[in-house]
Amino acid sequence: MPAPGSLSSPSMRRPTLTLLLALALLVPLGLVACGGGEEVSPTPETVEGTLPEDTTEESPGSTLEGDAAAGEEIYNANGCGGCHALEAAGSSGEIGPNLDESQPSFELAVDRITNGAGAMPAFGDQLDEQQIADVAAYVVESTSG
Repeated sequence: MPAPGSLSSPSMRRPTLTLLLALALLVPLGLVACGGGEEVSPTPETVEGTLPEDTTEESPGSTLEGDAAAGEEIYNANGCGGCHALEAAGSSGEIGPNLDESQPSFELAVDRITNGAGAMPAFGDQLDEQQIADVAAYVVESTSG
């Protein structure tokens, strides 16, 4: 009598035979992944239609000149100083960048005020283009950015 658990024992022959039979059926069907074979490319061989033209949209406020005095009022009214340090505003927020140190350009300030970034929320839906340009002008003028 064969030792229990050996392949010769009747209790092991049936599962082993079933496994071998299953593998024999799956290999010809290609259902067993073992590498090799034809390489498949994720890109089509032909493309129909046209690609859209590159367009560059200007950021809101980029063609506007900001009024720094009006921007100071908007900066204070919208709580910008709660997150940003800006000596001219007397604000010392520490959540966002210290504007005196980062000295953003007008374009960068417009983009960040409009679209937000990181922890900063976007204000593009709360402020109009002129208000955004005004705040950007205030920050740039105050920091010499």
